[in-house]
Amino acid sequence: MRPVAIILLIICLGMIGFTGFLYFNANVVITDIDCIAVDAGDQAEYFQGLKDQIEAGTFVGTPFNTAEVGKAEEYQFYSYTVHVANDTFIKAEVAEVQVTPMNGDVLQLAEENARTIPARGKGTIQATILTKKEMHNVRELMVTYYLWGLPFSARVTYSE
Repeated sequence: MRPVAIILLIICLGMIGFTGFLYFNANVVITDIDCIAVDAGDQAEYFQGLKDQIEAGTFVGTPFNTAEVGKAEEYQFYSYTVHVANDTFIKAEVAEVQVTPMNGDVLQLAEENARTIPARGKGTIQATILTKKEMHNVRELMVTYYLWGLPFSARVTYSE
C-alpha cells in the first residue's frame, strides 16, 4: 500500500507543478497597435447621434468629460486597433481596451461584443475615442482579459 501512496503523491505533485507552470506562463502579448484618425465633421450624423445620447443621458460607453459637446468640426475620432497573440493553451475571454484620457478627450465608445482570443491564436481589440481636433494620438492603453476566470492586464503606450 505504501508504494501506491508514494506513486499517487508524485503524480499529484507533478500535476500541481504542471498547473503552476501553465498559470505563471499565461500571457497575452501585444504585437502591434494601429491608430486611425477621422474628423467628426466627416461623420456629422453619427456625431450628432452621440451628442444627442449624451444630452439625453443614454450614452453607452465611458464619458471622460462632462462639459457640453460643441460642433462636429471641433472634434475627431481616434480608433485604436490592438493586435494581440495568445500564447496560452486556453482562450482569453472578455478582452478589451480602455484608453487613459487626456484633457480634451470627450468619451470612449463602448465595444458591442466581448472579444475572445483563441488559444495559441491571434486577434484584435478595438477602442474608439472622441477628442478635440488639436489633440495628438499618443495615449496609454490598458488591455484587460480573463484567463481561468482571473483578470490579467497589460499597459502600453501608443505613439506614432
